[in-house]
Amino acid sequence: MDNTYDPASEQKPTPAPFAPPARKPLYPVAGADFGFALAIFLETAFGVCVGLWGALHAGFTAAFVPIFATYSAYLLRRGGKPGAFAYVCGAFALALSAVPVFTSGAAVRLVAVCGAAAMSVVWFASIAGRPAPKTELGLATCVARNTAVAAAKAPHSVTSLLRSDDPHMKKASKALLGVACALPVLCIVAALLIRSDAAFEGLMQRIFGEPARIAGQAIVTLCLFPFLLSFGFAVKKEPQTQTTPRANKGLDTLFLAAFLGLLDVCYAAYLFSQLAYFFSAFSGILPEGYSFTYADYARRGFFELCGIAAVNLAALYAMLLLSRKTDGKLPWALRALGTFTGVFTLLLICTAQAKMVLYIRQFGMTVPRLGTSAFMLLMAVTFFALLLRFYLPRVRVLPVAAVTAAVLTLVLGIGNVHAFAARYNYEAYADGRLKTIDTAYLREIGDEGVPYLVLLTKDADPKVRREAYGQLCIAVRERYDGDEKTLSVRKEEALIDYTYLIPKEKFFASPAEWTVPRGRAYAALDKLIEDEPDFTRDHAEDAERAWETVWSML
Repeated sequence: MDNTYDPASEQKPTPAPFAPPARKPLYPVAGADFGFALAIFLETAFGVCVGLWGALHAGFTAAFVPIFATYSAYLLRRGGKPGAFAYVCGAFALALSAVPVFTSGAAVRLVAVCGAAAMSVVWFASIAGRPAPKTELGLATCVARNTAVAAAKAPHSVTSLLRSDDPHMKKASKALLGVACALPVLCIVAALLIRSDAAFEGLMQRIFGEPARIAGQAIVTLCLFPFLLSFGFAVKKEPQTQTTPRANKGLDTLFLAAFLGLLDVCYAAYLFSQLAYFFSAFSGILPEGYSFTYADYARRGFFELCGIAAVNLAALYAMLLLSRKTDGKLPWALRALGTFTGVFTLLLICTAQAKMVLYIRQFGMTVPRLGTSAFMLLMAVTFFALLLRFYLPRVRVLPVAAVTAAVLTLVLGIGNVHAFAARYNYEAYADGRLKTIDTAYLREIGDEGVPYLVLLTKDADPKVRREAYGQLCIAVRERYDGDEKTLSVRKEEALIDYTYLIPKEKFFASPAEWTVPRGRAYAALDKLIEDEPDFTRDHAEDAERAWETVWSML
């Protein structure tokens, strides 16, 4: 028997056929999910038309509330019990969405819109069984994680909606896909028909408005809808992953103590050498021996102290996150140094605010001065929460700061910081606290300043009356008239000829762009027009003089 080994006789393994990577299973989609998708699509289109194209005024509030209700009804689990903080976030989200109705300030409205969106994410995640982690950065983690997952899962969510196994869902999905594919063709055909016939063009403009605006709204709606759909699907259907928190050894205590200790030595020396400079702000007089003005004293001291407060906030919060802790507590050395830094910073914030009050008394109120004061209050509350956190591990600084920011935004928005600044300046001028009044600023402040400009047209000082009429003419030209063809511009002088500017009998704002201040401004202008129908023509020279002043300051 031949026992020699023959390599050719060895059976070679059959190569396995190529297997494509397994696809992640689609989200199960039922009738309720399709109803949610349809509602979100319609509400997204409505929000884009009246919210975004309404410049985030009353239209945003009208669009936000139904979207909030739809998400809440869809994501709320049976038997679910959201925590108290979730209810706080939901309430603040609805309250912040109402801010655009009460103010014309773009900055306040933008902060309110972003705050409403962030608070809504926390509320939706909580009612869906995904509450924010109870860690120092848990709130930020919840918002960032759910937003990122919604953006990443947008194609998956749309595919799940269109490829459902349910027979009724398949029919609805095919119809929806057909409509989506027909939209680009419809846009081309409609554009050609509009160009071919004037009557059809007039009909389409009367029904839908300008074609370019409609096309822009459609594009933005199709871009936003997948994300909003994906947010609902991902929060409700994406499997939860149990993440084990990584062990954080933290930075060495000696390193952090040396870092804070050096800062504290510098602050102690600075405070000791500048006591007279700091505390004179509380007495309302300038320091003895100093030759600079109120403006120099208030501005210089204010920005110095705000800068120090911002640096200290960043340093203490970083120390809180990165330090080594025992049972959640900081070492005693870091607590002592951090407490000194925090108390010192609170003193700086109080002094900076006193300087701001001094500045406002001398030069009047402005929106930036009020907004800066609110920001200093936010920093003070945050520092106080930090001091408590040094001794009470259960205190969370970020939620405290978020709630405080929401409260301040509501106060600045619904309380209307622009109207407060305009009213303060007018009343301070009327009772003699201010020797002059800046009529140009009353115009620049927005709709809130118009009623006070109308009041100033009856002022005893003829110069103030002329300035008020001039600024009102500019305001009508810029924001209220809208008939650009009735105006002629002298380009060589960059001045506007107001002779041909005739205001409308009644001013009107679309519901999407309506706000409480705009309604008051229109009422004041309507009253002025009833008394002086041709005030823009009668005061054309005042308007040009006011415009020359504005142009020279640009």
